[in-house]
Amino acid sequence: MKDFQILTDAVADLPQQIKSLDYITVIPTPIIISGVHNITITDLSPDDFGEVERFIKQGDRATTSQPQVFDPYRESFNSVETTTRRLVEQGKDVVYITMNSSLSGTFSSVSLCYAELEDWAKEQGRTVRCVDSRCMSTGLALLFLELVEAINHNDVKNVNDIVNFVEKERGHIGHFFTWGELSYIKLSGRVSSVKATLGTLLGVRLIGSAQYVNGGTERKLEHVNPGAMIRSLAKFGDVIGIYAQKHISNPHGPIIVAHGNVPRDAALVKERMQRYLPNANFLIGHDWRCGAGIQIHGGPTSLHINFRTDNIGDLETTTEEMETIIRKMRKK
Repeated sequence: MKDFQILTDAVADLPQQIKSLDYITVIPTPIIISGVHNITITDLSPDDFGEVERFIKQGDRATTSQPQVFDPYRESFNSVETTTRRLVEQGKDVVYITMNSSLSGTFSSVSLCYAELEDWAKEQGRTVRCVDSRCMSTGLALLFLELVEAINHNDVKNVNDIVNFVEKERGHIGHFFTWGELSYIKLSGRVSSVKATLGTLLGVRLIGSAQYVNGGTERKLEHVNPGAMIRSLAKFGDVIGIYAQKHISNPHGPIIVAHGNVPRDAALVKERMQRYLPNANFLIGHDWRCGAGIQIHGGPTSLHINFRTDNIGDLETTTEEMETIIRKMRKK
């Protein structure tokens, strides 16, 4: 038994092998259905999106909300505050690893909560910490895979080690995305309405990536092939394969190929990427899917590619490189 507990959001999309570890707790992240029905859904497994989609088709709007953080009356068993207090009282240090703060307000809210709990925890001889992963969905899952490996090798021993590990390694988790159908990503505001509309009309496959902007202070989801268009999923796989071949830290290392509910699309992307990275450990299948909380923003045709890079590039550099790859492919 560890003397620490790691908390994270349900939108982390952790595989079962990680979620089942006794020192990891996933805090429920609600989906708010508003409009006709006005209900809250807390089940965020990939297949639960079917229920969410049913409401959307009836005219409702679906959005994810932050986990319940503050709980002054301690009535919510799963709130961040109550969960943290319970764990501290059990003799645990607690660290909360949040989703990218540029895409979610959870980091700010939990940081405020833990600032209030800090002195109380010290009185119990315990520590509470919060750290921004700057990752999302299956990218956060890849960060957790690396963290668990470090814990297993005894390289990470306490919550301060965990915070240091996340702050060091988060700049090496590559995130790339595409969507077969753009209405969800358009509604989410992650891709502009103009880009999504043009992409749909022209049959263009957008490539999204979580890149550093504003001098490296933020990491946002951006469109990285605005001037070089591709139309097929196979070409997307080729482009990401070529990019990964150059930037992946370890050509034998893991590459996550996750999807909402398009397993054939994921298999095709894996097959195309494998041409450039034949020795990589591709993580694909039912355990590597985007949960309902992520599908709300990208839809069931979402595809996520994650791998460890030498360093995450800034938006301008990555866009320039992606467009160069695409143009070179056209000349062949």
